[in-house]
Amino acid sequence: MKEFLKNIVNRILLGSSLIFNIGLFLFFLFFIRQSNIPIVLHYNVNWGVDYLGEVKNIFILPVVGLLILSLNGFLAINLWGKNKTLSYFFTVITLLVQFFLVISGIALYIINR
Repeated sequence: MKEFLKNIVNRILLGSSLIFNIGLFLFFLFFIRQSNIPIVLHYNVNWGVDYLGEVKNIFILPVVGLLILSLNGFLAINLWGKNKTLSYFFTVITLLVQFFLVISGIALYIINR
């Protein structure tokens, strides 16, 4: 693990992923109004709103992001000594997933405004 974290690219990728995830959680915490009224949790371009739910269900996005970050981080650390390319792949994919989760979170905010 020490060798993995000595690499600046790994620290930047995993650190950025963690910042995106924490930012998404805080964004939902401070900008989504807590109420008993159902909110849109999924919007389909072809069919419109297709899933409504409670406000607390919107926090599934950062939880899924944290699970993906944990799993991919664990795999990247374990593969670092054997296959550095695959380890980089896992960390880059983690950052991309977090980025798309942030975009979907912003879209949910705009839809529910």
